[in-house]
Amino acid sequence: MAIHHAPHGLNTSVPIAVKRDFQYYQGRIKKRLSLWQAVALIVSSTIGAGIIGLPYAIAKVGPLLGVLYILGFGLLMMYMNLLIGEIAIKTNQDLQLVGLVKKYLGSWGKYLMMGIMYLTIFGVLTIYIIGAGNGLAALLPGTSFMWSLIFFGGGSIVVFTGMDTLKSVELFLMATIFIVVILLSLASVPALHAPHFTYINFAQMLVPYGVVLFSFHSSTSIPEAHVLVKNKNSDFKKAIIYSSIISIVIYSIFSLVVIGVTGVNTTQVATIGLGNALGKTVHVLGNIFALLAMGTSFLIGAISLRDSIHWDFSIKLKWASLITCIVPLIIFIAGLREFVKAIDIVGGVLVSMELLLMIAVYWKAQHVGQRTHPTEVLAKHAHALLAILLVAFAIGMTYSVIAIF
Repeated sequence: MAIHHAPHGLNTSVPIAVKRDFQYYQGRIKKRLSLWQAVALIVSSTIGAGIIGLPYAIAKVGPLLGVLYILGFGLLMMYMNLLIGEIAIKTNQDLQLVGLVKKYLGSWGKYLMMGIMYLTIFGVLTIYIIGAGNGLAALLPGTSFMWSLIFFGGGSIVVFTGMDTLKSVELFLMATIFIVVILLSLASVPALHAPHFTYINFAQMLVPYGVVLFSFHSSTSIPEAHVLVKNKNSDFKKAIIYSSIISIVIYSIFSLVVIGVTGVNTTQVATIGLGNALGKTVHVLGNIFALLAMGTSFLIGAISLRDSIHWDFSIKLKWASLITCIVPLIIFIAGLREFVKAIDIVGGVLVSMELLLMIAVYWKAQHVGQRTHPTEVLAKHAHALLAILLVAFAIGMTYSVIAIF
């Protein structure tokens, strides 16, 4: 979730063919994306550690109601991403979220968004420390606290030593994760229990909010996809819609499969309970999957945050690395140890705040933004759906704040 601003355009000395196939973005030359490459970019930014905590949250309300929850919020987040995409189109500049907020809301908005995004990323890194510790403790002797510290130590070494090339294999790693999800689902089919699909608990209706919102959060990838996609007018909207549908389907299948096996006993790190129910092979495969998802997401997120601190504040790389690593460690040591609770705080409070701020940006952009072509308008019936988004995020955030205390 890098938040430094993207430079504008390529150097004029670059050949025309290179300009057509490449784009200067966030300090680097990047290859322009086809439709399905743009879909892969957004999906890889969406599906991460959230998928591991999602079945536990969905189990609180029941699988059928939970799938409706996933579908409803998946569509709301798709529409939210379309709004962010329309802001990018109207602005016609290569800006990330912080730059868009500054343009339309001024400096106060810029610093508020920066604060929200930094807190979000620190919270996400803490989530990975917690989850990885739980996963390793399920596979190896020792406490989850001990393994969290070991995981943190190994990740910190990578952050301090570099490994920037990790970003270039993110899509390959995410493809591997998807394959493991399919294998886990197929292995779970014989162990599904029909009674696990029948219960509904309306009393817990708001409980999954923060986890579901966290799981679908991919706002920072939308401006990047807009900059890099080759055919903006025809492919950009399709990329947002297709990636949302893919995420909804994967989340629904995985949550139903896990709950179908473990029912109300679904664990916070879903693969632990699934492995316990299905035997050693699935236990090992499932927790390796969880570690792969959290390990790669931790490294990619931490390196992006390190680079952002380094570029945005002109802080030496070693000190930026130290800040990146030490803050989530302090949060973890201070007592935030529950995987789903940490996801709920980040998703329910911080992500809600970010999206409410982007709704304000969209409203302002409607009046001052530039539109280069009438077919570029992505979101229709904006006023009615904006009201739904405002109510949903406001109620959810209020509940999440109350639940914390």
